[in-house]
Amino acid sequence: MKIAILSDIHGNLPALKAVLCHAAGQGASQTILNLGDSIGYGPNPDQVVCLLQAAHFINILGDYDKKVISKAQRKAQWAGVKKPHKRQMFAWTYHALSKPSRKFLKTLPEQRQLEIEGLRILLTHSIPGSSDDYLSQETPEEHLAALADACEADILLFGHSHQSYFREVNKVLFMNPGTVGRPDDGDPRASYAVLDIKNGKATVEHFRVPYCITEAVQALRQTGLPEIFCHVIRQGLNYNDVVRKLGKNPAPPSLESISLVTLLTDFGLQDHFAGVIKGVIKSIAPQAEVIDICHQIQPQNIEGAARMLILAAPFFPYGTVHVAVVDPGVGTSRRAIAARIESNFFVAPDNGLLSPLISKAKEDKLPVEIVSLDQPKYWLPQPSMLFHGRDIFAPVGAHLANGLPLEKLGTHIDDPVTLTLSEPTRTSSGWQAEVVLIDVYGNLMTNLPASILPYKEQRIATRIQGETISGITHTYADAEPGTLIATIDSSNSLAIAEVNGSAKQRLNAEIGTRVDVIVGS
Repeated sequence: MKIAILSDIHGNLPALKAVLCHAAGQGASQTILNLGDSIGYGPNPDQVVCLLQAAHFINILGDYDKKVISKAQRKAQWAGVKKPHKRQMFAWTYHALSKPSRKFLKTLPEQRQLEIEGLRILLTHSIPGSSDDYLSQETPEEHLAALADACEADILLFGHSHQSYFREVNKVLFMNPGTVGRPDDGDPRASYAVLDIKNGKATVEHFRVPYCITEAVQALRQTGLPEIFCHVIRQGLNYNDVVRKLGKNPAPPSLESISLVTLLTDFGLQDHFAGVIKGVIKSIAPQAEVIDICHQIQPQNIEGAARMLILAAPFFPYGTVHVAVVDPGVGTSRRAIAARIESNFFVAPDNGLLSPLISKAKEDKLPVEIVSLDQPKYWLPQPSMLFHGRDIFAPVGAHLANGLPLEKLGTHIDDPVTLTLSEPTRTSSGWQAEVVLIDVYGNLMTNLPASILPYKEQRIATRIQGETISGITHTYADAEPGTLIATIDSSNSLAIAEVNGSAKQRLNAEIGTRVDVIVGS
């Protein structure tokens, strides 16, 4: 029999829903034990309490719950709580609860004794008989031994400390599932555990579950409560640690992700690769919308990917997460990186793919922050040496879409690999350029920007593969079918096309093919 063990939900409905979905996937949703502190700090206390009233939940009261619903505490305006922000949270949480939810909480005991398949299980929020003390990994074994003798249980389940662990002392299993809604170990993901009882023996497995942090933060902002509580959720730190890190009145982050993820790869569409990375993203961030920019970049063409990303990124809204994987160095010592460049997030191998975007942002004096992805807990387990798109880049992109702060994903760096895009060169007669991208129609995009061409376009001749094209044609309809033309494409660069045909096939052109532009007198 598998049982989900939850504690310290703290009013965080998105985290609770993600945990319940994960527990169902583990076959542990028939019986759920909730060890208290279901409300406080999070934006959805009433919705959480409503969920907990379902028949398959067995609940107890936590110390935070007890203080919120206490008449004496309410009359004194929670005067025993020293920090004004926290007093404000207590008051808001009480008023956010409906009368039926308050009534339900008042019915809950502070401890429960159960027997499941012959094992005696004690549920308590903290140390039996005390609401203020903690049990932790550092608790002396003799103290646990005394509790084991006194509690008359085979399994002691408790929360309160927000630390997930289990220890066995004197044949008694002590287990804390961690916190669903308010982690304080620097990892914002939800935490819970599954207790598996078979033939009178119990085993425990702990899980960290990603959820849409941005959803919780935005809901909390709508309450009007101090911004510091948003940072508690985003950072996965307790109130005091956030104050030490950011001060008592931290400003809102200048950018939140919007659960929109784009994909740009050279994986093609024949194999399963593109589909698999979408599946990984949706498994970590189910709410994310995934948009394909392109999966048919010429294999290993880093420059082509960089150019296409430059063309596409400006047309997406603020907070979009762009995952770009063209990675000939996969499995080598090359770094994986994530960056916040002005208004968007980017995840890619550190092979120069992002460097044109980074360079342009720095030239424009826009904010750039880059981290080396050195936190494997945000990857898939046991990553393949040959599929980092699936095992590293897609999971990291999904965590960013969930609202995980960039700095949680790795160590800050300021030396990403640079890639210099090919540029046209000046000649005695004009410009020497080259083909840098070829679209599905066979049109050839060059690296020659229209801005450097003469004002009088009729003075221009374009030579490629032995053909000479006179002037600039503004639309395909301005020339007869089969005509080879030079035009200005949607990226405002010189391009060569065949009307109703393929310039690529007609000219036997490829990326890197030379293009000469002759400027007449």
